Amino acid sequence: MAGTSLESPGGMTSVVRMYRDMGLFDAWNVRYLASYEKPGKATQVRVMAGVAASLLWLLLRGKVSLLHVHSASRGSFWRKSVLCALARLFGVPYVFHLHSGEFPVFYDQECGPRAQRWVRRTLEGAHTLVALTGQWQTALARIAPNAAITVLGNPVHVPSALPPAHGATPPQLLFLGRLRDKKGVADIVRAMPAVLARYPDAVFTLAGDGDLEGTATLARELNVDHALRLPGWVDGAAKDALVAQATMLLLPSYFEGLPVCVLEAMADGVPVIATTVGGIPEALDHGRCGVLHAPGDVDALAGAIVALLDDAPRRQALREAAFARAQHTYSAAAVRGAIDALYDEVLAPKREARTVR
Repeated sequence: MAGTSLESPGGMTSVVRMYRDMGLFDAWNVRYLASYEKPGKATQVRVMAGVAASLLWLLLRGKVSLLHVHSASRGSFWRKSVLCALARLFGVPYVFHLHSGEFPVFYDQECGPRAQRWVRRTLEGAHTLVALTGQWQTALARIAPNAAITVLGNPVHVPSALPPAHGATPPQLLFLGRLRDKKGVADIVRAMPAVLARYPDAVFTLAGDGDLEGTATLARELNVDHALRLPGWVDGAAKDALVAQATMLLLPSYFEGLPVCVLEAMADGVPVIATTVGGIPEALDHGRCGVLHAPGDVDALAGAIVALLDDAPRRQALREAAFARAQHTYSAAAVRGAIDALYDEVLAPKREARTVR
């Protein structure tokens, strides 16, 4: 299996860690190759060269039965495509697991004809191309019409029972992710004045790396910096504590795949307000498990926050619906069963060939 370093922040890393923690690595004798560790061209070249050499050595020794790559767009895709080309050269099947919410933009606007041909060859050469939702399956079928695409959601830990609601005051509004325009962080800050006019003690915690200074500057310009918390990137117990205290999760993104923070909020019984992009509508069952609004609509975001703070019964109904959906669709058990079935399907011909011999 190949992907970003398990020490790196981000949703894709969280997914792979979850695979490891739910026993997939041990059950299938998975060796993990980290093709990216940190920014810096020299570091990236060194790491990628080492990973390619390691994979080539394993292929030469006949030690690879299946390659499963986790990829985003741009540099992440090009790195994984090299590993997939090596697998094709040795006749080893590979699963291409695409996590990026910007892949159609990358393909349509940033790739010329030659690059597009390479993208199609990589995706269509996979035994299975994994899409995170049905919406992404449709989008990828346009790019790679001959690919064998299957839908597999991201796994999250789901407790056995719905956690208690955060009932304390003041209201805690939480964002988790990189602080940048594409995540709609500025929209949250611009929505703060309207929310604070009705709930003056509300606290907005925007937890993540990225443009902390720009976010703080905008908050000062709007005179809402007193209600803003910027703890930086959080993970593990620190993130769990923020989610447990949250009244609701906000994710007004402009692009998304299937954001892990939304699934984690659903599993923890935290109501979600998010945009109608990527896999979010499908995850939230098109509004039955959360509140949806158009990206870039600050008034709609502010209105949704106030309306949900005003309506405790609706918050409880959303909590219950989201938790049930997380249990059924995104739990470790549900996703693990689907991955086991996929691996069995990919490796069945090799087992049959050994039996014949």
